[in-house]
Amino acid sequence: MKRLFLLLLCMVAAVDITTAQSDYYVMKVQSYQREAEYYQKKADGYRDNAEYYLKRAEKYQRDAAYYTKRGDLDRAKTYSRYAENEMDKYEIQLRYAAQADDKAAMYLRWAGIIIQMVSKRL
Repeated sequence: MKRLFLLLLCMVAAVDITTAQSDYYVMKVQSYQREAEYYQKKADGYRDNAEYYLKRAEKYQRDAAYYTKRGDLDRAKTYSRYAENEMDKYEIQLRYAAQADDKAAMYLRWAGIIIQMVSKRL
């Protein structure tokens, strides 16, 4: 009787352990997916900012051309410098977007690895 009770207790404990492990992996995959979504949204935001800076650079270039035609070279030079600064900001935002995309891909890759590992066990 004791032996049967111990055997039953061990079986229940084994089921609880495998359930706990699978719950852990499910939670880990979901966590990685959330992280990937977060970084993808950040990348989208960086791309939006880059677009904004590009439009500002184009406006400053138009202003520089306007002042060049009018003969106000100091002001044209100033607006050209503004345009260069906006282009630098544009490139920085694109670089940040690429880095965020890479992080999102990394988290998705990690989630895939866990899914493959768990599926091999089953």
